[in-house]
Amino acid sequence: MKKKLLMIFVLSCITLSSVFAQSRKITGRVTGADDSAPLPGVSVSIKGTARGVITNNDGKFTLPVSTGETLQFTFIGYYTLIIPITAADDYQVKLQTDIKLLNEVVVTDSYGTLAKKSYTGAASTVNGAENENKPFTSPWQALQGEVPGLNVSSFSGQPGADIQVNLRGVGSIGSGTNPLYVIDGAIVNAGDISSLTTTTSILSGLNDDDIASITVLKDAAATAIYGARGSNGIIVITTKRGRSGKTQIRIDAESGNTANLPIPEAGRPATAAQYSTLFKEGLANAGSSAATIASLADSYGLNGRSNDWYSLVTRNGQQQQYNVSASGGGDNTKIFASGGYFKQQATTIGSDLTRITGLLNVDHTISKRFSINVNANVSNVNQNTPFTGGAFASPVLASFFLRPFQLAKNPDGSLNTDVTSNTGFNQIYNPLYEVAHNIKHQSETRALGTGSIKWNIWDLLNFTSFASADYVVLEEHQFDNPLFGDGASTNGRGFDNYTRVFNYSTRNQLDYRYNIPSVEDFYVDATVGYEAQKSTAYFIVAQSNGFPLTQPFLTESINAATPIAGNATFSNYTFDGLYSRVSFNFKNKYSLSGSFRRDGSSLFGANNQYGDFYSVGGAWNLDQESFFKNQKIFSSVKLRSSLGTTGNAQFNSSSTIRNVYQAQSTAGYNNNYAGNNGQNFNNLGNPNLTWESSQKFDIGANFGFFNDRLVFDADYYHNNINKLIQNVPISLTTGFGGIVSNIGAMVNKGYEFALKGTPIKSKDFIWTTDFNISLNKNTVTALYNNAPAVTGNSTHTEVGKDLYTWYTRLYAGVDPANGDALWYTDATKTTKTDNYNAALRVDTRQADPKAFGGFNNSFNFKGIILTVDFYYNYGNYIGASGYDQYLTDGEFLTFNKYQYVYTSRWTTPGQITNVPKYVAGGITLPDGTANQENQFSDRFLYNGSYIRLKNMTIGYDFKNIAFLKNLGISKLYLYGRGTNLWTKTFDKNLTVDPEVGLTGIGNLEIPQVKTFTIGLNVGL
Repeated sequence: MKKKLLMIFVLSCITLSSVFAQSRKITGRVTGADDSAPLPGVSVSIKGTARGVITNNDGKFTLPVSTGETLQFTFIGYYTLIIPITAADDYQVKLQTDIKLLNEVVVTDSYGTLAKKSYTGAASTVNGAENENKPFTSPWQALQGEVPGLNVSSFSGQPGADIQVNLRGVGSIGSGTNPLYVIDGAIVNAGDISSLTTTTSILSGLNDDDIASITVLKDAAATAIYGARGSNGIIVITTKRGRSGKTQIRIDAESGNTANLPIPEAGRPATAAQYSTLFKEGLANAGSSAATIASLADSYGLNGRSNDWYSLVTRNGQQQQYNVSASGGGDNTKIFASGGYFKQQATTIGSDLTRITGLLNVDHTISKRFSINVNANVSNVNQNTPFTGGAFASPVLASFFLRPFQLAKNPDGSLNTDVTSNTGFNQIYNPLYEVAHNIKHQSETRALGTGSIKWNIWDLLNFTSFASADYVVLEEHQFDNPLFGDGASTNGRGFDNYTRVFNYSTRNQLDYRYNIPSVEDFYVDATVGYEAQKSTAYFIVAQSNGFPLTQPFLTESINAATPIAGNATFSNYTFDGLYSRVSFNFKNKYSLSGSFRRDGSSLFGANNQYGDFYSVGGAWNLDQESFFKNQKIFSSVKLRSSLGTTGNAQFNSSSTIRNVYQAQSTAGYNNNYAGNNGQNFNNLGNPNLTWESSQKFDIGANFGFFNDRLVFDADYYHNNINKLIQNVPISLTTGFGGIVSNIGAMVNKGYEFALKGTPIKSKDFIWTTDFNISLNKNTVTALYNNAPAVTGNSTHTEVGKDLYTWYTRLYAGVDPANGDALWYTDATKTTKTDNYNAALRVDTRQADPKAFGGFNNSFNFKGIILTVDFYYNYGNYIGASGYDQYLTDGEFLTFNKYQYVYTSRWTTPGQITNVPKYVAGGITLPDGTANQENQFSDRFLYNGSYIRLKNMTIGYDFKNIAFLKNLGISKLYLYGRGTNLWTKTFDKNLTVDPEVGLTGIGNLEIPQVKTFTIGLNVGL
């Protein structure tokens, strides 16, 4: 009996031991081996069984196991890892990247990191390594052609210029259209905050080499959690972080030259001989005698020396950049630190940029429950920015207006101060003298700091507290010398503007994962949080006249005799929001997500202080279905769709810090009334003013081929935008001509396609490719009284048409008999007239492109790496400002002209051409009226389609070389790079560079440049 009892006891112990072993739980965390970043959505399973879980947004998991079993970790884009289960209860796992698979395995926004596999939104991620060392002064320039739906236009070659960025079409008529920018979790101000400088970007201090990734969030499922600021899309920038292990040092150096892109042949300034011919011919056609022509030609110096003004105001520039970074740390603390120096001398005189950057990111795990991270990003940007565009002090504009026979220098080599030209609107002076003796300078210092603390309350519940502070100081100084030019009439004038912006925010958030009981691998992720932001801007403006005539270095206002202006103002706004997000995931097969946010802001009117924004989205991964294995074409297929609402609270089109009091009635007290202070209302205000609203719908599909080595993405979107902000006319008896109101609507709809991956990967050769195309159709659907919002000779906004539609008279060419300009009187183009005012003005073509995209390729053969990136733009028409002055046919005889006028003008009866007869003062019709051949018509519109070789790099990767490793060098890469090397256009009469922005106007900006650089990357 005792033996039986003993046997029963032993068997019971064994059984209980087995039960306890089966019920033992282990925990762990999965991160990437390259950057130690948490990996959500990793499948963690017991090999050979159906038991398993998926890691949460922090890469953590909990799983019941038995000792002796084997763990298997699988994740798209990473090698599968198999490890045995030991007696340990915690497993810290690092997965190695598999380059042949998808790069985009996670999506990061301000509120967390989400698994791409179960993500229901539309988002594109660009790895920062793809754009390292590119010789651009802005990260957005490098993004051009890399993200479907993202239209990036660098309409000025000024280093550090503001870049036009639009996602899925232009999202507003009168408000800002830029995406919302998020850097390391902080929502930051963006745009051009300068007031004296020609053009600058508040984000120009970002260093491409410090960026780990850029994620572009597009649809409602991705952007609605940003509430009233999500309509134009979100660009999320994540900077590099430290990696555990041996400290790694990286040194990058690059140097080279910049040169102007060639002016289209038709748009080059006429040579001295060509101008002389036009001058004399114009006078002869106007009826002047030979003696008069000879006398005028002599008085204008046509028989003497000449110079090429465009060559004098442009040059070959220089460029260099140097970056040093260090990354390292242990399991508890990881640090990334970097410093950068960038200098570019632009190809236009008086234009350059110098940038110094620094970055420090620290991640520290205090304990199993607590971790912190701190980020500090600082920069200083110094720019010299000459006048540009339509400014008459612009050296580029002057080079087109000034005649070749107006000499820049005197015989003794000194600068000629007699060079002036009266445009009828303003004076144009010798640009060489103005650049040498005037100042137009800005210095921008920025410090962005972010920090967060994460509390792992228990394995499935996390609390995160986040704070950021963004501090920007912009100092601008302009000095116009007292001896010559615009400052001469006031004995010199000086301007000093100071702008200070302090933008800070805080966010507190709870994240919870709930595993559905009794259902394997079925969970709910939930997020709830509160966010608050305040931005304070302070402006000082000062002007003084009367500077010492003989002291050219005394350019500060303290040396001036007469103060003209000195005032200070501020511009502040606040946001606060409650937000939530929930997602359901079943075996990475079916996903459903939803978000809700309630936003409030001081920007909105008192009657509309708060708004609600939502999204719902779903995804179906067909490759997780059993039937999927029956086909051999696809390696993965994902279908997804989303619907929701977002807002646009950018009440200013240029930056996020100005004109923030549109909803409020304000008064100014700077009015002099009989020597006393006087009050005057300066803004009527509108208590009903609120955000512009967008209802977004998106449906998309992702297809993988060849084990996902090639991935094809397709999206259709339909964004219905309403409550557009317009200035609505009101009775002048109110003292105001209009009131800002939410009236108007439009639709952006279109398609995006992208094919990317690694078609070929062998031992010696790897080819990676990325082709994308975006097609957008914009239609205005409502305006105030449904009347055109803007009517003029160029573009207008009309219901049923594209936002930027050219509104012109239809040019009918030149009368072959006499060289007069002709126009059509009807849309069918059957009747012509030489009376410009009798011609029909109609909507003709659109200024924004019908399609755009990129084609980017990289080829690696035994360490020789060739990268070739193309950008293309199709279906838009562009124009050039100033056409009536330097493109005209003799109306302004004393200005230089395009070569197009010289080569194509009418000279002989019967000649077929588009350029009328060249007549001094313009063509006069038989009835004595002017032909007005210089007035705007579609004659001055050009096909803006083009293809551009944006970047080409060839280099050699010195890897696996023993003596380098013996020297402690882990990486050595030598390369040569060229940007903007080739451009193909499709209009022989094009006079400007085709990259002019969505408004379609080329305005003689500082020219785009091409660069040639040599660089070296060294890793220690």
